[in-house]
Amino acid sequence: MVTDMETNMRVLFLYNRSQETTKTADAYKTRMDGLRGGLDSIGVPNGCLSLRELRFNRPHLAFPLNAGAIARRAEGFNTIHAGGAGATVAAAAARARHSHIVVFDAHGDEVLETRLEWQANPTPRGAFLVLQAIIISSLALRVADLLVTVSEPFRQHYLKKGVPAERVIIARNGADTSAITPVLPVTNGQIDVCYAGGFQAWQAIDTLIEGFAQANEERLRLHLIGFSPDDQMLKSTIGRRFADRVTLEDWMPKRDLIERLTRADVLIIPRTKHRAMRGGLPSKFAEYLAMGRPVIVTNTDETASFVSKYGCGLVSEPTAEGLSNAIRRAASWSKDEREAMGGRARRLAESVFDWRSISREYIEQVSRLTQPKEKDRG
Repeated sequence: MVTDMETNMRVLFLYNRSQETTKTADAYKTRMDGLRGGLDSIGVPNGCLSLRELRFNRPHLAFPLNAGAIARRAEGFNTIHAGGAGATVAAAAARARHSHIVVFDAHGDEVLETRLEWQANPTPRGAFLVLQAIIISSLALRVADLLVTVSEPFRQHYLKKGVPAERVIIARNGADTSAITPVLPVTNGQIDVCYAGGFQAWQAIDTLIEGFAQANEERLRLHLIGFSPDDQMLKSTIGRRFADRVTLEDWMPKRDLIERLTRADVLIIPRTKHRAMRGGLPSKFAEYLAMGRPVIVTNTDETASFVSKYGCGLVSEPTAEGLSNAIRRAASWSKDEREAMGGRARRLAESVFDWRSISREYIEQVSRLTQPKEKDRG
């Protein structure tokens, strides 16, 4: 239940993405939209503003030049929840004209992730993005009133950077379990293993492909969803290699994605073993769990702890051999075993990863900071 103190919360979400429907997977936007939906469900007023709709919309270093526009839009709100370091610095710049709490939503470590992408494709623009991430992330940590992370490992990561413990909270990526109704998969003799999401360097799709190739199990089929226009060459390469053993689909709206995922027998999240991933908690994990399907994850982040503790799938080493062994083992499960693990996955989603409960905990923690601001404003 939201207390009287917490009902005074009014949160403006400041996006660094466009609010128009994106045609590719975007974990940051998914997270922000989910948290907003959770606040709606518990009666906390909120709104949104996209930096991409303002005058100074690139690069991120220019975001603070929008301070005046942000302050005007923030009237009536006492908290700005900023998606990413650039949005955080911009929200802090707006405090000179409007009193509000600035919440830095650190979905991941932008410096490490940007550097990982640059290493995979070293270009001058990539080098600039790394430098920008270093500057803007350092500033964001200094000016934010509160830092929100997605996992306990990431919380520890920022504590080691010197952020005081009282300024760091956890709000994991969640799912709207009320919008997802698990159904039993159709049994046709095949075992469909499905991945849905982006194809960035840290997703380790190349490792998944090699693992699937090594599994070499006749009953196995691989379903990949989420190809963007930039991924079409990769899509063609995979299609030529595996022919009718794979199903490849582009990005699709969530309602269609849910329907596709309910056809799968096993859902999988490969991740690279890179320090940028150690504290992550992929947004797709909660949605996978809500589908009521067994989940295969790699031993790279907090998902592994949840899968092991709740017995809702398998934990694999982040190698082609490890994923191959996990996929083969999943193919050996009986229908009853898959259903039992899927049931445990669904219960975990409802108890830990539902956006309503995540949002309620978030409000409880952030509201403690807003009270002095409210008193100061008289």
